[in-house]
Formats: sequence, structure tokens, C-alpha cells
Amino acid sequence: MMELRKLVIIGCLAIFAAPVFAQGVIDRNHVPSDERVDPLERRRDDIDGNNIRATITNWAQTASSGSPGDFNYEWPKNTNRRYVALTQLWVGAETIANTGPDAGEPIWIVNVADFRANNAGGNTSWTFEPVGGYVNPAGSEYGIAQSDEPDSWPPYWPDKVSDVGDPGWSGSWNGFFGKDIFNADQEFFFKAGDDQYDRYRGSYVPDATDQSRYGLGLIIETRIMAWTQILVDDVVFLIYGVKNDGTEDLEKVGMAVWLADCVAGDCGDDVIFFDLLEDVAFMTDEDGIGDQNFGSDPAGTVGIAFLETPGNATDRIDNDGDGSVADECPANKGECNSPIVPESFLSGEVAANNIDDNGNGLIDENAVHVPFGTQRGVGFADYIDNDEDGEQGAPVITAEMAAAASIDTWLRWPPNPQNDPVQQVNGQVKVHLVNVTQETIGLPFRDNIDNDDSHIVPTAAYQYLSEPGSPVITQGMIDAAASDPYRRYLVPDAGILLYDVGPEDLGKAYADGIDNDQDGAVDEGIDEGTDEMIDESRADGIDNDQDWILLQNDTGLDGVAFTGDYGDGDGMPTSGAGSSFPGEKNIDVTDVSESDQIGITNVRLFGAFTLPVGSASDRFLFFNYLLPGEFDTEQPDPGDNDLTISSGLFPLKAGQTERISLSVQLGLSEEEVLAGRDNALDAYGEDYQFAQAPITPEVSAVPGDGRVTLYWDAKAEESDDDFLRSLGLPSKDFEGYRIYRATDPAFLDALQITDGRGNLTFRKPIAQFDLINGNAGFHPVAVNGVSFYLGDDRVSEGEGTNGLAHSYVDATVDNGVTYYYAVTAYDFGAPSADISPTETPVRIRRRADGSVETGRNVVVVTPAAPVAGYQDATLETVDGYLPRIQGSTSSRIAYEITDPRAIVDGNRYRITFEDSLHVGGRFSPDTLKTKYFTLTDVSSDRVLLDRSVAWRQGWEFPPLDDLGNALGFSLQFFGETLVRLNSALSGWNRDGVYEVTLDPYISPGFTLGLRNPADYRLEIVGPAQGQSTQMQASFFRRLPSRPTNVRVFRVEHDGSGGTRDVEVEYGFWDLTGDDFTGAQSTSPATFSADRDRRESDLIIIREPRVGDEGGDPVYTWRMALDFSVESNTNPSEGDIATLITRKPFLSTDVFEFSTRAPLASTDNPDSLLSRIQVVPNPYVVTNRFEELNAFSTGRGERVIKFINLPPECTLRIFNVSGRLIRTLYLNEGQNHALASSLMNGTITWDLLSSDALTVAYGVYLYHVEAPGVGEKTGTFAIIK
Repeated sequence: MMELRKLVIIGCLAIFAAPVFAQGVIDRNHVPSDERVDPLERRRDDIDGNNIRATITNWAQTASSGSPGDFNYEWPKNTNRRYVALTQLWVGAETIANTGPDAGEPIWIVNVADFRANNAGGNTSWTFEPVGGYVNPAGSEYGIAQSDEPDSWPPYWPDKVSDVGDPGWSGSWNGFFGKDIFNADQEFFFKAGDDQYDRYRGSYVPDATDQSRYGLGLIIETRIMAWTQILVDDVVFLIYGVKNDGTEDLEKVGMAVWLADCVAGDCGDDVIFFDLLEDVAFMTDEDGIGDQNFGSDPAGTVGIAFLETPGNATDRIDNDGDGSVADECPANKGECNSPIVPESFLSGEVAANNIDDNGNGLIDENAVHVPFGTQRGVGFADYIDNDEDGEQGAPVITAEMAAAASIDTWLRWPPNPQNDPVQQVNGQVKVHLVNVTQETIGLPFRDNIDNDDSHIVPTAAYQYLSEPGSPVITQGMIDAAASDPYRRYLVPDAGILLYDVGPEDLGKAYADGIDNDQDGAVDEGIDEGTDEMIDESRADGIDNDQDWILLQNDTGLDGVAFTGDYGDGDGMPTSGAGSSFPGEKNIDVTDVSESDQIGITNVRLFGAFTLPVGSASDRFLFFNYLLPGEFDTEQPDPGDNDLTISSGLFPLKAGQTERISLSVQLGLSEEEVLAGRDNALDAYGEDYQFAQAPITPEVSAVPGDGRVTLYWDAKAEESDDDFLRSLGLPSKDFEGYRIYRATDPAFLDALQITDGRGNLTFRKPIAQFDLINGNAGFHPVAVNGVSFYLGDDRVSEGEGTNGLAHSYVDATVDNGVTYYYAVTAYDFGAPSADISPTETPVRIRRRADGSVETGRNVVVVTPAAPVAGYQDATLETVDGYLPRIQGSTSSRIAYEITDPRAIVDGNRYRITFEDSLHVGGRFSPDTLKTKYFTLTDVSSDRVLLDRSVAWRQGWEFPPLDDLGNALGFSLQFFGETLVRLNSALSGWNRDGVYEVTLDPYISPGFTLGLRNPADYRLEIVGPAQGQSTQMQASFFRRLPSRPTNVRVFRVEHDGSGGTRDVEVEYGFWDLTGDDFTGAQSTSPATFSADRDRRESDLIIIREPRVGDEGGDPVYTWRMALDFSVESNTNPSEGDIATLITRKPFLSTDVFEFSTRAPLASTDNPDSLLSRIQVVPNPYVVTNRFEELNAFSTGRGERVIKFINLPPECTLRIFNVSGRLIRTLYLNEGQNHALASSLMNGTITWDLLSSDALTVAYGVYLYHVEAPGVGEKTGTFAIIK
């Protein structure tokens, strides 16, 4: 396709382009809108969604707005390295005066975006102005409506009030592809108009319904978009849709773009030119040396490419080659084997008159279209189905037809139509088949008849092309055609000829030029498959390139699925042509490939400030800058020059829209710029659809002493990529996080990885957290020769079991240095579709005044020592762990302060748990296990973390609560995995006794005891002083109730800090007595073990579950004696065994704790004052605390820091003669809620006096006065 684009431009040098009938979005029932301009809604803004930053305006001009804070296409952003001074849209027309004394005479009206005042002295604007209603009316500070800033949106969108289901789309984004579709990382939207341009108020009225409307009645719908996708992250897209919103047809219209350079900040040695081979305007710096913002780095290059120009859908020429000579020509999507426009076709054709002068059926064919050198040329519509993929049953070319055509100069059939009265229709010669040769015999041809009855049932190959309600051929029509040698029939009033009409056509539908089914398309399904994608249109209601997909694109007129609007889920493509809605993807308005563009037709080069746009007549501007044929192609000498580049002329009917689309790309060389242009063309060819980056993380930073803590949310992990879903690929492809660090807002420090051409292109992260899912190493799809590193797919320190983390501590920082951090989320991409990973953008902007504004994933932080006497925030603990107020768990909870600023003094929190009964197997017991925990802010009665599983070992504790608010602390859960005996805390009250074992009671096939989370006390009493309970110990054994020498108690917490003993039932299985083989003795038993028999008696407990004390008793534990130690003996009366269990967190457990915010202690004031220091001391020229200069001139701010100051103090600086130079204050530490101030005990001095004058070099004195602490003096030096 690039080869073709070169061809299309080259021909313009030889034969000037002509006014053409252009395709466009035509409102067939057009009624002028009531949208009018409002100069009071003028807004400027900055697009900075990727590596470029530029000022844009809502009056169709970029780079310059007249504001001192403008950014002239800065690259990389935040570096103050600037390249383009201006882009401005012009639209002009030659029309006929329709009122006043000049009515009927030609008139020229040219609209410009700026620099033209009302020379008639009126108060109306003579330039484009913003259409009212598309900005937030609250004020200019909200800028232009942009996708990623909802505060910038208007209360409703005026062009969407006709949506019955959601009038005005209030609260939704008015996106390029539909409601709330955020295709671009950053998208700006506005409309501009010309209705105040009353220069010709006495000669021309564009709108018969509104006599007060002036200009040409134009509405300019504009989208300015940027993506961070690596292939186009150095590109900005400008898309202008120009609509004739009046009632008057405009027959000769041109569009132009005015470009002004100022490469590298020094404009006087620039070279600006338009490369016709590449279709790109280049801006370079002659010596490659920029202003001071470039330092030793070379200046880059700008390329401005024209992605889309107005099209021509009526000249029978495949102007863009996509239907005839494209590299791929799949069936049903192009006219494979189409004939190429031969050089002989140029004979007799007069350029630029919009007439088929030589009668070959083509209009204004020229050298642009024919092959030469290695160029393939372009095809044309011969009305023959060359690839035989069209309508079944169509007539075919016969030998007789070829013989008849052979006598015709252009091999036309019917031959010599200029002499055939039947081919004379409404004063025009109808040329039908062209280039009919012996090779075309047997090929189907167009006859304007629906031969396959697709108006009843669409064909499989063209299943959406059908015209129900079409008229059908009658016997009378057949009879009328029978007398014609070619069996032709002229459809009355339609100007359409039917060919080869015979008895076989009776009852078949035919083309009548009417939209019979009122779906916006005319005669679709008649002659389908012939000359596909030649003269394609974005206004015909037809999916010309057959890329509409039912399961993915059937979303309705608003472009959003399941809203119930017109066309939603109706099984047919819904076009937005003729409406203010986008329609569905891949048809007409949203399918840029359905266009047949005319290209560039005029290029003018001139000196800067010499274009008399403010004083020149519109006729002068039209003839010099819009009329086709002028090409200044020579590369100029270095200097300060401008360009205008135009496309025209073309008609713009009332209600019709034409588009011009640009891409502005920057790089270090022309090759890099052209690579960016190629990527932009690919994006254009894909309808600006990309794989989407994950949701941008929201990041917070905590400055510390020699450290910075970052934490962020997890929303990115739920990202869903609509683009991948549209390809039938997995759409949830989140892969991980990266952290970048820099000491400049452009993140140049992090830009360390070069691409395959050696250009610094990629940032190197200081940390990366990769989701463990089998994707590791370098991605198989390379970008510019370099592959994205996905991670190592294993758990590292600080990560959860899934490999991810949501906090990071950077302990490699220096106090006093300002750092910029960005946390990005990236996805896996789709190797099968050749899609590399996509990463969220780094959003940061340095304003013209030097201040910095960051996006949600970027933070600016300066680590520093805290104030003197600083004490960190703490949580209430007992023995180092959070206090348990209820339950009996032996599990513990520790904590760590992550963000002292978020800790509210005296707040109280509660932690509760849910457990679940884990049912054991045949030989394993049931047990209770922790399931969830819930963290509640008791002070505000608000649940912070609901049913979280972050208690599990290896799971990361979330830094944010469920609403995204910082918790300020993290908890570490030291939980037991199951209930079991804690041998270290259990035992008898004396030594030498067989230890008691505690295990779940198991009787295979009968009973599985529960691991009940309780503690017990076993007392050995006198003979028969205890009593067991009758119990079914197994399927074959029932234990009798009998006297024993034991009593068993469960130790329960009484709720007030103490315990109580509750005696529990037990069964006694005497395995050491005489009846151990099966006797059912009820005689008194003694709890003992017999080493000789290697048996121990069993005590089997049956009790209520902990937490369900009123419930039925269940089998739980069995107690036995461990006789493995020979020196031990059986217990005797008076012995007491305490059995403590290890318990997980269970539903009976409750922890509560209070918080203490950071504070500053004034204890030991002498020690506090002794820590005060001046850094650097001495100050020599500069130091590492000073950031890069934010301005184009000067050296930037100088900095000296006074550190380790008390929280409230006054600092006075004197020269050696005792004169007070400056007084500075630190006075925030008295309010403990201002925790952030306590963490920074630093005063920064900019080396300016109280009179804002730079201080001299020399020795200075300082005096610190801290109420309640004391005073300190010292000296420091400033050395030149």
C-alpha cells in the first residue's frame, strides 16, 4: 500500500488534480442543525497521552493558541524540547452568491482558524469558533472535553439528544466509536463552526432555514487522539470531519492545513518541506543543535503525514488501490484480476474539469493512475466480475459481445455509446462495460438486475446485502427490451439502464435508485461482488470490505452493545452515516478503509510571517492555496518557513461530511519518523483500533528517611480488552506491574533500552512483578527489534503467591532529591495475532510555570529526615501483637506501619473471622479452618476489608481498603493451619508422669472426631470419684457408663478476661484392665497405661462445638497416656494435666486495637537542636537537590536545605554584617493530623533574599528558634 501511496502523489506533479465527486457521509434527509458557535467557550488544553505534548484548541488549531503557556509539540514531553509552532485547518469553497446584487456570480469563501480579525469593525468572529455546548461551562480551567477527565465533559452532549434511550448521553463519554468507548488512551472531542463569518452577509446565505447564519454553514467535528501503544507512542492523530450543515450544495471545496515549524526551539535554521514520494511534511533542524533544553542531545525530526483525504466514489477508478492492486485480494473483499488503468486511457482526457472527456467511462484519469517503473498502477470499474465471486445467475460476456466491442476505441459494450440514443440518458452518455476483450468471454457482468433473488434471501457470500421491496421485472418490460439489440430497458425517472433483459428475468428485482427497505443503502444486493472496493463509500450503508462481524459488531447506532438502541442485536450492520451517531464498528463512519481518497493536490512553501491571512481576500487564499496544481517541491534553504498542504476540489452536498486526517510523529531521524508514519497508517487502516492497555493503577507514595514507599490498587488486574475479544482471543490478559524511577519529569533517567536501530526507546524498570501464569521471559513479538520482558514467573521477596505485589519500598534514594515514580500495568498481548504487550501510560505534565501535575499512576516525592523528635505511628499491642478480646485462638497478628499519614489518632479497629468445617476423609477427622477475615473501622462503623483471604501465608495484605482508601498499616497473620495440641504449653503439674496425648478420635467406618478448638484440664481424682458416660465407641463396641478416677473440664473464656471450667462428657475405654478384649464391666476404672501390653486407656470426649455451646454434643478428642519414656509413671490422685491446643483464627475470635498517629517529642531538647544541619555546606555552584530547569532560559532554581528541624520553628538567615536576608518558617507540627509534615523536618531556601534578589557569594549565619525546644545558630558558605 505504501508503494501505491507514493504513486498517487507522484502523478500530481504531471497532471493537476480536478474537482471530483467525493464520497462522504451524506445525510439523505438533511435538516440543518441548530448548533451555532459560541466564542465564549473558547478553550485550550494539552494533549499528552503519550511521549508528545502539544497545546490544542477547540477552534481547529494546535501548538499555538495565543497563551504564554503553549506547548509547541514538545518531545519527549516535560523536557521543554519543542518542534512545531502551528497546525491550522482551512476549509474553503467556490460557490455562487445567492442573495443581494451579486446573486448568480461566483464567490469565494475561505475559513481559517485564527489570525484574522473582523475588518468590518463588527463584533462577530471571522475565524472558526467552537460550537457551543461541548465543554464544561463551569470555566476555562476544565479545558476541552477529553476522555480521561470526566470533569471536562459538558452536562450533556448536544448532538446526542435524539437518543431515545439516553438523551444527551449525560455522564458518558462521546467517543469516536460510541458511548463510553475509550479506544484511545487520550481522546479530545470538540466541534467548530463558521456561522459568524459575516464578511459576505450581503451575498451568500448558507442556510435557507436561518438567515442569520453566515460563512459556509460548516460544522467541523474534531477528534485529537494519542495512544501509548509502543508502535504509536510518538504519534498524535488529528481527525477533522467537515460537514456541510447548511442547505446549499457546495460544488468546489478544498481543505488545507497550514504548518509552521520551530524545530529544537531555534527557528532560524529549520528546513521544512513536503516529500511527495512519502506523502509527509518534514521539519528538521539544519545543524541538529537545539536550544539549551537539548544540552548535548541532537535535535529530532518531525513528520506530518496525511492519513486520509476526501475521496471520490464516482470516477470508476480505484484511487487508493485497495480493491484492485492491494497485496491481499481475498474473495468478496476486492476485485481480484481487475484491469489496470492503461496509459492509453489518458488520451483525450482533460484534467480538472470533472468530465469524462474521452468517453471511456472514467473521470479525470491521469498519470497518477497508470503503471510506471515499479509502480503497479490502479484498477478501474469495468463492470465485469473479473474474479467471478459475484452474483450467481448473472449474464456472461459472449463472443458476440466481444466482437461488437472490438470496433470501439475503448472496447466498450454497448459500443460507441456516444452515437447510441439509448445510451443517452438525461443528457449524459452512459458508458457500461469497458475493455471487453476475448479474455473476458464467459465472465459475468453487471446488468442492474438481481439475478440471484438476494432481495428475498441474501446469499451466503454477501449475507447482509439485500434490498427487500425492490420493484420486479414485468412482462411489459421484457417486451419493451426485446426490440433492442442489447435487450436494454430504461427505468423511468431513475436514469438507470437494465441490460440483457429477457424472459429468464421475469419477476426478478432490479435497481431503481431508491432505498426501498429504508435502511440507508440503495440497491444493495443487486450486482453484488462486481468491482468490490472500487469507488467504495463511507456513506452507502454497505460494509464494502466485508469486515463487519455479527458476534462482535452488532452493537447498534450508539456503538455500545445491549443498550437497546436502534440496530442493537438486529443481526445486520447498522451504519452511522447521515446521523450524529457513530454506528457499529467496521461500517461507514467507523471504517476508514471504506474510502477512495483523492490525495494531496497543492503544496505551497513561504517564509514565516509572510502569509497575509489576516488581510488577504478569500479569493486570493482560494486560488493560491486551495486550487489544485501548485506544488512547491524543492527543499528550501535553512530558515524560518511555513507550508500549506491542501486536498481538493470536491463537492460537499448539503448534509455531506468529508474528512482529512493527519498524524504528527516525532523521532530522532527521518527513518524513525517514517517508521512511526507507517505504524500510523496501519492504525488508520485498522480504524484506529488497538489492543488496549490495562486499567491505570492509582499510586501513592510515602516519603521516609532514606526510603520511599509506594503502594497502588489492584483494578488493573480486572482489565478486559475489547479489541482482543473482537478477534476471538482471551480478553483478560493482565500480566504484571512495572515501576520506573527518574529524577526528571520526562523520565529520561529511565530511558535506557535501545531498539534495534540503536535509538533509546524503552524505559528500564527498577522493579517488576509478574503474574505467575506460565508466561515468562521475552515476548515472542518484537517491536523495532526488541522484545518486551514479561518477568521471571516466580515468587520473589515481597510478592504474593501469585507473583504480584501492590507495594514497594525503594531504599536506594537520597534524602533531599526529588524523585518521579510511575507504576504501570502491562498485559500479555496476543502472539497469535502478532500483538505485543501493551502498557499503561506514564501520565505527568510539567506546566509552563514549572509546576508538575501527575496522573493517577505517577507520584513526585522527596525523601527527607523527619522532624526532630519524630515518633512513628503505632497500633495498640500486647506482647508485641494485636490484642484479642474474644475467643481462644493461639494465632497472632502483628503489624507494620506503611503510611503514617493515613493513621488517625485514637481510631479503633476490629478484626473478625469466618471459619468453615473441613470434612475429613475415611481416616481423617473433621476440622475447623479459617476462611475469611473482616476489618472494621469501629470508630466510623465502616467495613474496610470485607471477607478477605489475605490472612493466608504468602498472601499480600492490601494497602488499600475496599473503597480504595489507604489503610496506613499492613497486618501479618501468624495463623495455625489446624487445631492440634501445643505440647510446649501442655503437661502435668509435676514431672515424671506419662504425658497426655490429644488426638481426634477416629473409629474407622463409624466416627471421625472433630478437632474442637478448645483447651482442657484433666484431673486425677480418688477412685470412683469420676463418672464416664455411656458411649458408642465403634460399630461393635458400646462403652458403658462407669465410675473412674478422672474428671475432664473444658477451659472457656468468660468474656471479661478470665476463664471458667465447664465439665464435659467422656467415654472411658479400659484397654489396660482385665476386660480389654470386650467385657462390658461397669466396675470402677483407673486411667493408666500398661507398658507390657503397650496399651493405654482412652478418654473419648463428646462435647458441643466451640461457638455452638447450646448445640448437640459431638465426638471430638481422645486422650491417652504416652508410655514411651520408661522412667515416667502413671498419674496418681492430685495430678492435673493442662492441655492447650493450637488454634487457627475462628469465628469465635475477635481482635480490637487502637491507633496512635505520629508525634514529635520535645524530650531532650539539646539533643534535638544538635541534629540541625545545612546541606550542602558549602554550596558550590549547584548540587544534586536542584532539579532540571523548567524554563527555556536561566539556570533554574538553586537550593540549600536545613534539615532535622523541630516541628515548629523560625529560621533566620543573616549575612556576616548582621543584616537579615530571609526569614523562613516551619510551623505544622502542632497538629498531629498533619502527619506528612512531621515526616519532613526540612526547610528549603532558594538563595533569594526577602526582596527576591539572588544573594551574593560568601559566608552566612543562621538562627533557629524553636518554641519549647530552644535556639541554635550556625554558619554556612556559598562559593562561586
